[in-house]
Amino acid sequence: MILAVDAGNTRIKWGIHDGTWLEQGAVTYDGLPELIDRVQAYPALCQAVVASVARQQIDAALQAIFDQRGIAALWVKAQARACGVANGYARPAQLGSDRWAALVAAWHLKRAACVVASAGTALTVDALSASGEFLGGLIVPGFAMMQQALVANTAGIALVDGSFRDFPVTTGDAVHTGALQAMAGAVAKMRMTLEQREQAKPHLLLAGGDASRLQAALSGDGEIVDNLVLDGLVLIAGESAQ
Repeated sequence: MILAVDAGNTRIKWGIHDGTWLEQGAVTYDGLPELIDRVQAYPALCQAVVASVARQQIDAALQAIFDQRGIAALWVKAQARACGVANGYARPAQLGSDRWAALVAAWHLKRAACVVASAGTALTVDALSASGEFLGGLIVPGFAMMQQALVANTAGIALVDGSFRDFPVTTGDAVHTGALQAMAGAVAKMRMTLEQREQAKPHLLLAGGDASRLQAALSGDGEIVDNLVLDGLVLIAGESAQ
């Protein structure tokens, strides 16, 4: 039985896995007591696997939970190769552990060329070849961050509710649509570039809290895969145990 933890910039996704997912959830950093309660509900739990891009204080709080329960924790770092995926980063360890786990999960899900787009606080857009090689990827501001940057640095633009419109005619709609179109453009360009390399249309996998918004901006294209990082963490934990 494994506790998989994806500690992101604003919240923690977690899941209990015992050959299949027994339970999954998400908490804000203020909601760590809820995670403790769920962990205590599984007395047989003795192992955790973690991908974290969170602050050091959050990592320390998670480690304290593991220590209190006697749970052995594997803190995942990107490697040159794991679970059939080759890491093309110039310095493999610099790739975020969450992106690495998502790529591992994508490869095991499709075994084909993929673009993996995770739309959270930031948007990451990663290219995976048909042979399982991570070719490289993009990091751009996420939906909320783009809007906040405009509000903070542009006179006359306030953060107001907006909707996606083909032709926005209010400032709120213009900001809302512009952020989504910028994200969709980054994804579409990466997919086109990968298609030219592979001579075949890659799969498009979408994850993260704004995945559904991004999919709508892509005219419904792409497959939303919930908790792709957690799936990858379980695979990495399984290989490390061999």
